[in-house]
Amino acid sequence: MDKKKVQITLVSTTGQYKPVSTIIHVDSAQNFRARKKEYIAQAITKICQKRLWTQKDLKAYGYTTVKAREYDAEKIKAQNEQRYEEIKREKFATGEWTPTKKQLEEMEKRA
Repeated sequence: MDKKKVQITLVSTTGQYKPVSTIIHVDSAQNFRARKKEYIAQAITKICQKRLWTQKDLKAYGYTTVKAREYDAEKIKAQNEQRYEEIKREKFATGEWTPTKKQLEEMEKRA
């Protein structure tokens, strides 16, 4: 059976710190929903070990919100590329960014 990847992200409610995340492996989405608390506890432990934090540190830094999503690398890459293209178009329209000749050719091909 192929395991699915789930990305668990801790978000600072104060907005002072950037989100931190980790990827855990689960058997299925149904299994994740049934044992969500266990998987989140596993992810928090993994984040704390990686950053040499304690769970008290998480609370002190304001990381009290947890988000979970299925991790599909190709889908996320496509979303990031689309977001990057939109930012480039906006900056080009305002004159904040000037593309190189190669980038201009690529933009013309896509249009």
